[in-house]
Amino acid sequence: MNKNSLTSIAGGLWCVIGVFLIFRGFGLYQLAGQEQHSTQISIILSLITAVIIGLAKGRFVLSKTARKNKARIYELDDPVRIHQIFAKPFYFLIPMMMGLGVLLRYYNEYLGGYVVVAAIYCGIGMALIVSSRTYWAKKPTASAPDNS
Repeated sequence: MNKNSLTSIAGGLWCVIGVFLIFRGFGLYQLAGQEQHSTQISIILSLITAVIIGLAKGRFVLSKTARKNKARIYELDDPVRIHQIFAKPFYFLIPMMMGLGVLLRYYNEYLGGYVVVAAIYCGIGMALIVSSRTYWAKKPTASAPDNS
């Protein structure tokens, strides 16, 4: 496998997980309305807030992480393997993030209900989708020296 394929797969994985989190968030919004009788306006405001924060987090925080991971991939020795898609410490972070998601859903009422947890899910999903673009961007080339 080549490095371009590995970075494309990494970007695709971030995008797919982002879409999954957004769908999961919409399911939580539905639960907020049905089980916790959240108003439509609170759900809409929560969703707008999630999108804005997600766009900002994706653009300014997770894009930086994606750039570092992409640079790490391009520094690997050929041939690269699929398990090298992320750094080793990241593989320990994944189950912790999943566990945190379970805790957020379980203890949602202490946090403000499903409306808040859905916003967290949708915000993180949006951030992952926005930052996944970093993986597909062309690798920057060294600029030619200026002979002026």
